[in-house]
Amino acid sequence: MRRVRVLAVSGALSALVAFAAGALTPVAASAATTAASMRAASSATLYGKGPYRSDTSEAAKQVTALATTDPAGAAAAKVIAQYPVATWLGDWTQGATLTRTIDTAVTAADRAGTTAVFVTYAIPDRDCGGHSAGGFDEATYTAWVDQVVSRLAGHRAAVVVEPDSLAMLSNSACDASLGQQRFRILSREVAALTAAGVPAYLDAGNSNWVQPAVMASRLQSAGVQQARGFFTNVANYYPTAQEQAYAEKVSALTGGSHYVIDTSRNGQGWRGTWCNGPGAGLGTTPRVVSDGTALDALLWVKTPGASDGVCNGGPAAGKWWSAYAQQLVANARLGTPVAVAAPAPRAPSVAPVAKRDSLASTAKRRVTVRGWAFDRDDTTKPVTVRMTVDGKTVGSWPASVARPDVDRVHGVGKNHGYEVTVAAASGKRSVCLTALGIGAGGDRALGCTTVAVR
Repeated sequence: MRRVRVLAVSGALSALVAFAAGALTPVAASAATTAASMRAASSATLYGKGPYRSDTSEAAKQVTALATTDPAGAAAAKVIAQYPVATWLGDWTQGATLTRTIDTAVTAADRAGTTAVFVTYAIPDRDCGGHSAGGFDEATYTAWVDQVVSRLAGHRAAVVVEPDSLAMLSNSACDASLGQQRFRILSREVAALTAAGVPAYLDAGNSNWVQPAVMASRLQSAGVQQARGFFTNVANYYPTAQEQAYAEKVSALTGGSHYVIDTSRNGQGWRGTWCNGPGAGLGTTPRVVSDGTALDALLWVKTPGASDGVCNGGPAAGKWWSAYAQQLVANARLGTPVAVAAPAPRAPSVAPVAKRDSLASTAKRRVTVRGWAFDRDDTTKPVTVRMTVDGKTVGSWPASVARPDVDRVHGVGKNHGYEVTVAAASGKRSVCLTALGIGAGGDRALGCTTVAVR
């Protein structure tokens, strides 16, 4: 029903970064503890700076592909390409292609501090023979999921697990034995993702498909307690408020499960059909939500501009349909622009923090000094320490020696120590040290000491 095969190119995931404490749950933690931590984390913790946007998304590719032959289509694709869209993984992404697709996305998302969103879409007997029929057999699917999980572990990511897989069990084409297989497969998948630190969301259809109590029962059977929660409205058009009202009921029936809503094409509401609905428009742009409900985020899960199948004039499922992309942009209701936080006020520059631990003549005509220094204007750079003897500079050196004790106390990294020996004439000498500031906060004098040089 949702096939996006051709569009699942480079794209968007990373295994989620931190739970409530801000760090990945150790693999050794019990499954119950890991799941509880996942479900307790805030949406802001899970999504960081928001969903990841790929520069090589399908819409971005179409901007170039259509530039000379279809300028209006290229312009519409350019609008869509401005926003994060989930990356779909299915039976068209296997082996090295699967690894490359995931690694490209999670690496870019990690750099940006955003969360790549992926969709798994290869469950056995997918779509029960509909427009998006296909999928793996169970053994192949299990191995495929293991590869997905292994690439996501340790990265910031989220996974929308198998759209339609649970809601479609209401379809007579999906028999009871298929339902039992799906519960087994999905339970294993979300447990594996959670153990890897990746928030997973199970299928809850949409507000006009399955009653909340029935949907909650299916979610329970599919292991929702081992997942972050569920998703609604994927590839559909129902208004966000209607979806949220439905999702809150399902959440209450599943122990407060969190959820995400697909707003990629719901800007104009229900269009009379799920398949290439006429008159549809882009909905509210992807964003993290913290409104006191169980809603984590509004996402563009379905790729805007991708056909649902050969219905209402569309090409094959997953093919880019320029005319439809133009319609979505023309009818868009993108919502209030996401607020861009004003840059934090720059802290005033300060002088280095430094200490001389010891200063002595350790050999004939030699002086050895040991200590540490760092500058909070930039703790990644070593502070330069300068020494003078009787008012004359005899040397300068970086404070870059490992000092774990300094890091433990100040939390600035361990490479801020110094220990050097310099030449000095025998006799009583006035030795002075200065830590040279990195920023505009000036230098830090460490004082002068009279040393009897041998």
